[in-house]
Amino acid sequence: MEGDVERNDISSRQAFVSMQLLRINIILPFPVTKPVGGAKVMYEFANRLQALGHRVTVLHSLKRPFKEMRSPLWFKRFLFWIRRAQRPHWFPLRPECRSLIVDEISDEFVPDGDLLLSTWWQMSYAVAGLSPQKGIRINLVQDFEHWSGQVPLVKDSYRLPLNHAAISRWLQQLIQTESRQPVQLLPLAIDTDRFYLQTALTDRFPFSVISLYSEEKRKGSQYTVQALELLKQSYPQLQATLFGVYPRPKQLPTWIQYHQRPADLAKIYNDHAVFMSASLGEGWALPPAEAMACGCAVVCTDIGGHADYAINEQTALLVPPENAIALANAVQRLFEQAALRIALSAQAEQFIKTHFNWERSVEALLQYYAACQKQYL
Repeated sequence: MEGDVERNDISSRQAFVSMQLLRINIILPFPVTKPVGGAKVMYEFANRLQALGHRVTVLHSLKRPFKEMRSPLWFKRFLFWIRRAQRPHWFPLRPECRSLIVDEISDEFVPDGDLLLSTWWQMSYAVAGLSPQKGIRINLVQDFEHWSGQVPLVKDSYRLPLNHAAISRWLQQLIQTESRQPVQLLPLAIDTDRFYLQTALTDRFPFSVISLYSEEKRKGSQYTVQALELLKQSYPQLQATLFGVYPRPKQLPTWIQYHQRPADLAKIYNDHAVFMSASLGEGWALPPAEAMACGCAVVCTDIGGHADYAINEQTALLVPPENAIALANAVQRLFEQAALRIALSAQAEQFIKTHFNWERSVEALLQYYAACQKQYL
């Protein structure tokens, strides 16, 4: 029976590999001048699809539906030209991938293609108006973007005549509830060629904690800092590190190390025993999963954006959101129980490697494209 399953799996992969080479357009809502998780995901898809031989064009739009422009279009063009924003400086996009800044997402600016992959709710309205010659349209929902203040429009975007996909199970359920249509799950992945175990779990300083810092309130960084300050009172030897795209916060205690846009984030993860995430809301949070792949024991909030990989007492310790004391108490458990910390780290590292790899995610996207294509034949 195992042999039959293996042969079926090999047959499926052979069919996947032999799929025709496609013209693929990837749509982003703006030129991305600093590291952004949602854009990083789209660039990863671009690189990996191009590596398979597909012809990939990434389009960054200057205009978005329902978004008032504060400066003239000509000025935006000039500004991003000066900043050389046509290609991301912070992400190694393959040279073969075309990367363009366009005025808007319309038939005039979008090349004809076979597959069109977009993200962000506003862009789904623009994509829905494109002609069929632009390709099979897949809208990849990476978060419930309610913070824009236009919640009815966000929810209505799930009912547009597009092929909707979600990066996490909680988003999949949300969109299916709103649209009353099936939604494809396209789970995110971790680049385990970059994020992997380098430092043995037993060789790490046990009282070391790392976390993302963000000025976005929904990331919960205020609770992270509060939890670290509580821990410092009981563990003077605590070594704490934050990283992020922002300059070092002025109010950050001097004993907390800070890295702005670190060049080798994987090494920093490997230098720590514990990763802490106090996020209040995520689509599918990348940093905790990256840290797991690098061998950190993870303490994180019990939210949908962590749920696909953070299983309480198995791959992570979960705590309620907006609760610095609960965060500190969970980290303290790992400080006091080395066996628990090492067990969680080992189980999480294996879980990420076996469940969230980019080859599987790209294969799922192309298979979903093929299924959508059949509906139009």
